[in-house]
Amino acid sequence: MTEPSILHLGQVVVDLSMDIDHLPERGGDIFARRSAIKVGGGYNVIRAARQMGAPIAYMGAIGTGPMADMVRVALAALQVPAQGSVLEDCDTGYSVAMIEPSGERTFVSARGAETRVPEGTYESMNLVPGDVIYLSGYSFCHKDNTRSLVGFAEKHQDEGFPVLFDVGPMVANIDLDVFGAVNGLHPIWSLNEREGPILAKRLRCQPKTGDVTELESLCRSLSLRLDSPVVLRAGARGAWYCQPKNAMQIKYIPTPQVRAIDTNGAGDAHSGVLCAGIFQGLPIEESLILANCAGALSTTQPGPATCPDEEAIRKAASSLQG
Repeated sequence: MTEPSILHLGQVVVDLSMDIDHLPERGGDIFARRSAIKVGGGYNVIRAARQMGAPIAYMGAIGTGPMADMVRVALAALQVPAQGSVLEDCDTGYSVAMIEPSGERTFVSARGAETRVPEGTYESMNLVPGDVIYLSGYSFCHKDNTRSLVGFAEKHQDEGFPVLFDVGPMVANIDLDVFGAVNGLHPIWSLNEREGPILAKRLRCQPKTGDVTELESLCRSLSLRLDSPVVLRAGARGAWYCQPKNAMQIKYIPTPQVRAIDTNGAGDAHSGVLCAGIFQGLPIEESLILANCAGALSTTQPGPATCPDEEAIRKAASSLQG
């Protein structure tokens, strides 16, 4: 029998970053002060889960070419199996980030195999008891991935598999019918303080503040509207968790205070560690504290895949709980 695992149904890509003094003028040419090529996208979540010792498999499509080879090497280094489709007619995609001294980032991305998941791919997956599913909102920017993920959601709704839906910055662009299909899985919806209000507006879900904080009220309102658990993350202010069956007992989850130098990838660290905690059978509040600590500590290092190791995460969690 197949051993249970976290199943990552997102996209792993390659990130090319260049530190520049300024954007080139149209038709111009400049040299970067510094550059790097690293595997990124969904890889950041995968690495975070592995930092906690949890098994995780990448189920997304991988191409054929130099970018795809980088992805395979990076996953193999983490002992993560790539179990998705292999497309021979295209390479894995990549993103070029130009970073100015102010920190402003300008992106140009090339779609690749990761955006062309073949029809029936996710629907044909064999789930086993103990599996945890990770979904990314970015997947729903791509027609083929959306089709297969909606099919997966319709096949497995109400089966009770734990699902984390990391909604992400594309929250304003995902079709409401797609949200409805995904919600049939009764996932944990994970949103940050920017994404939460956007989703609430789209769902015509009006929080009532009363004597509670605005974010607490927003978390409760979303959970009741979706009839699913919601995590609302607010960076250094912590996070709120609401389960619709106990909506009046909303949980506040603290986070350690750190000196952040790069918030890129903090949400990914949070998601990966939260999936790991759920997979390991930890209580949801403990899993969320670990996830908050991972997200906070990741911001103290430059780069997106900077989730700390399990020892550092648990040490930070102990200081919060002590």
